[in-house]
Amino acid sequence: MKEQENTAKHYFMRGRQDFQKGNFQSCIKDLIYAQEIFSSIGNKEQSAETLLLLGSAYYNVNQFSQARQFYSLAFNRFQELNHSPKVGECALLLGEIYREEGDFKKGKQYLAQAIDIFTTLNNLEKLGDTWNELALTYQTDLIEYSAYPARAVNAYRKAITIYKKIKAFAKKAEVEQDFGHLLVSQTKYEESLTAFRNALDYYKKQNDKEQIITLSILVGRVFYELDKKAKAKDYMFKAIDEMKRFQYSNEKINQLKQTILTMFN
Repeated sequence: MKEQENTAKHYFMRGRQDFQKGNFQSCIKDLIYAQEIFSSIGNKEQSAETLLLLGSAYYNVNQFSQARQFYSLAFNRFQELNHSPKVGECALLLGEIYREEGDFKKGKQYLAQAIDIFTTLNNLEKLGDTWNELALTYQTDLIEYSAYPARAVNAYRKAITIYKKIKAFAKKAEVEQDFGHLLVSQTKYEESLTAFRNALDYYKKQNDKEQIITLSILVGRVFYELDKKAKAKDYMFKAIDEMKRFQYSNEKINQLKQTILTMFN
């Protein structure tokens, strides 16, 4: 049995190395072989880890059905082992996959489990990640249920509050940008301005040219909707200044200029 375990560990390590390099097809073959051995010799801990990594490998090659199957197997095995952090991780991943597949009911069930687990464990970053994923799920499922816009807003706010508390500013800015788009769709322009401008402030500190330009345009458009044309123009032309600073092509700069002229004429 020791020889079998060593063989399985060899294939697991090789598979994990290929995964880290992005060689997902090679990694899947090795991990499946390792998983078969770990399972046959009753090594549940290593089997669960291999199943989880297999799920992530399939996810990275956009084979969601296979990814979901392996995440589900890992979820069940970690439950048998009473390994709460990994159960929560699997629940979060399953919630994301079910959202992408359009099964919002199951997605929300798994995300609710993840929230309970990460709350108990006081794992604030994972808790923020789960609230963000729940917000995306409610937002994606808006068509059918009229109550979901408010729930999406609430979930985004919880995620932002948590990220602010733990100083996960990159994640906070990313969520604020998504939140701003949701608020715009609900014509909550003043609130969307706050979200967009907070994100913009962060990306300015990072000197992130793409996001600075994108968010400057977004803020300008929101001011335009609020009929604050001077401020709208100001942000729009700030975006053009940034494009020049980052040496964008004249074609792209002129396209934005034309958009601005069309808006204000």
